[in-house]
Amino acid sequence: MGFSVSGSAVVLFLGVFISFGMAYTAANNGFEQVHDALNDETDADLARQNTGVSIADVSVANEGDGPVLTVTANNTGTTALSVNDTDILIDGQYSNFTGESMTTSAVDGNDRTDLWLPGETLRVEVPVASEPSQVKVVTETGVADSEVV
Repeated sequence: MGFSVSGSAVVLFLGVFISFGMAYTAANNGFEQVHDALNDETDADLARQNTGVSIADVSVANEGDGPVLTVTANNTGTTALSVNDTDILIDGQYSNFTGESMTTSAVDGNDRTDLWLPGETLRVEVPVASEPSQVKVVTETGVADSEVV
């Protein structure tokens, strides 16, 4: 065997070695991303299973500027929820707790917190044009409860 055969064998071997290294790196990174996504999905499923919300009271009262809807909901699950990530549907119309349409939101009387812990009560006051027929509270995990007014 001459130098040309040995040299070309070395070049082919290096090419195969480098190609395998790149393929292994790409496959390993892809596997890690899929594994992380599955772990995130499992965590989200667990949070969803441990989330519970129930509407305790819904009332409409006429105040100076017009009717105001008051919704009182309880966190009946074991997951701490975010008030800012909780939404409300009034007759199918979306409204979130951070929007300008909310006049008051408070957790157990504290209007400065975003944390809605298990066993605590969230009270929200929303000005409405007329008395709604249905209200739905939706948590960040997608768990919801609705009540007919």
